[in-house]
Amino acid sequence: MAQMTLTGGCAVSGAGSSTSSANFGTLDFGVHASTFTGVLLATASGGAGGAGTTQIVCSPDVSAMSVSVNAGNNPGQGASIGAGTRAMRLGTASYLPYEVYSDAAMTTAYPTSGGAVGVSLTAHGGAFALPVFARVNKTSAGAVPAGTYADTLQVTLSW
Repeated sequence: MAQMTLTGGCAVSGAGSSTSSANFGTLDFGVHASTFTGVLLATASGGAGGAGTTQIVCSPDVSAMSVSVNAGNNPGQGASIGAGTRAMRLGTASYLPYEVYSDAAMTTAYPTSGGAVGVSLTAHGGAFALPVFARVNKTSAGAVPAGTYADTLQVTLSW
């Protein structure tokens, strides 16, 4: 006799069956002049599955999931530069605020409290884009110091 029991679940495409510490990729806003003003958008890419948009695969019996994104390392910083509840940091005192959303239309922001947002799955058993989208909205016309601004977010998927 041969026997096997499979349980429902989700994983980052290409990450195998790891249920913790998966690489969800980078929200890369690109390279811009330190004098830029306006809105920049990013989608998680380059995660465990390789180049391109980070993909999640769930077993066909998983029809919904909850996603939470923590506040990052610099919540509430950089309000004089732009809008956003999280902030990327350069050095010890330069910040660039940004916001993280659960939908591409950027209407539902992930709370900095780490509270979960429900996400319906339409690709039962198929890969779909990780529902993490980001926006920088630099409203100040003043230049910020040049360099690479960064932050680290913890993303949690529950189903």
